[in-house]
Amino acid sequence: MSLHVFGTILTPYGVAANNRGENEGNVSTLQKVLWDGSMHTTVSGEAIRYALRETWMQDHAKLLNRRVQSDGFDWQDDAFKKPANFLDDTVLGFMDPKKDTNKRRAALEITRAVSTRPWVGDVSFNVASVQAQRINKNPVPYAVEMHATRFQYSFALSGDDVKNDWKGITLLGLANLRRVAGNHARFLFDFAPAAIVLRITHDPAPRILYCFDESEEGIRMNQLVQKVTAGDVDAGELIIGGEVSSISEVAELKDKGATVFDGIKPAIAEAINRIGK
Repeated sequence: MSLHVFGTILTPYGVAANNRGENEGNVSTLQKVLWDGSMHTTVSGEAIRYALRETWMQDHAKLLNRRVQSDGFDWQDDAFKKPANFLDDTVLGFMDPKKDTNKRRAALEITRAVSTRPWVGDVSFNVASVQAQRINKNPVPYAVEMHATRFQYSFALSGDDVKNDWKGITLLGLANLRRVAGNHARFLFDFAPAAIVLRITHDPAPRILYCFDESEEGIRMNQLVQKVTAGDVDAGELIIGGEVSSISEVAELKDKGATVFDGIKPAIAEAINRIGK
């Protein structure tokens, strides 16, 4: 049976703003989605995938077919003749625009990141200084939507043809994300996990997507406890790490057989170890 790696990541608390290239008039907007009856901000899975590619550029550039450069892209094999030789072609998938039958479905699937708190409409008004832009000699007024929140997103990594060490590189990349959704010198939001839930299993269904909730009591994980109690998820398949390690639901999951760490890196190391076995 195929081995599947599922996970849900909770980011640290921060202020999201100015994280995309679209405007409405002179307002720099955040993407939003109606979630559980309220308006929440969101970041696309594509943005997270691109950030993962940038992370790989630091230590694994030789394994990439498409290497990100400041002035474009550097392809090692733009005809996709040997996709199995490249980490990004294997994990992120590809489609040859010159031959649409030459393609591969991504082994790594990533959901949209959704804020854990509803967006209440925070907007900051600013004025760019005189001649801040060459084409405008006068001050330029603009507004920026903001949201103080955490985000959570989930992923699935499947495929027996994906090398175990490449699965490990992928998990390490997700654990060390930095620039996501347009981060630049004027804005930084930490997308490295503050908490993570991993499931290493032969079950083809994830069952742990978006397993964090935020209330007045803080971050809760009642959904996951319910699925374990109901027998839909084997607690022994779960690896939990980070800020949630001390909450009551995680203590209950630990009693049922889940492996729990205070940190993210030990949780990732345990997952890589299980994949290797």
